[in-house]
Amino acid sequence: MPPLAYEVHRTRERLRLRIPERRHDERYFAALGQRLSDLPGIREVNVNAQTAGVLVRMDPEPGSDPLAGIRASGLFRIAAQPPALSPTLTGMRRTVERMDQTLAGLTGGLGDVRSLAFVLLVILALSQAARGQLLAPAASLLWYAFDLVRFARPAPGARASIGTDESRVAGTRLP
Repeated sequence: MPPLAYEVHRTRERLRLRIPERRHDERYFAALGQRLSDLPGIREVNVNAQTAGVLVRMDPEPGSDPLAGIRASGLFRIAAQPPALSPTLTGMRRTVERMDQTLAGLTGGLGDVRSLAFVLLVILALSQAARGQLLAPAASLLWYAFDLVRFARPAPGARASIGTDESRVAGTRLP
């Protein structure tokens, strides 16, 4: 049975998929990229085995339907959404979202869970550095703290919502 691919994003000219059950399978993604490139109406295919991602750039000409060709190819099955999170993870996500809203309300929009986590990680890193643990705990904690900042760049004037950034949900972005 072909693997299940989840549609991450689709426009008339682009289709972005994730195939999590084949993550890290370099041979599969190389072959998939080649086979998709050979289909009519496909201009370019980028695959990334590390993120299980496939980006297909399609020919937007009227009358061509590359998506039908992709579906008919039998290379994978396409689902509109990834499977739902377990009830435990869904509950945890809702709790964090409520904490985020409460913190934003208490600080007049200046603070959120992400900024609180950043501050706590920096404090823990400084504490470990003061104990002489420079390489292992301190460096790791600082790395995690700055990852929070690096991957969360909301548009000016907009607040990022927990769990909606594609890069956090799906790993990293495709090239």
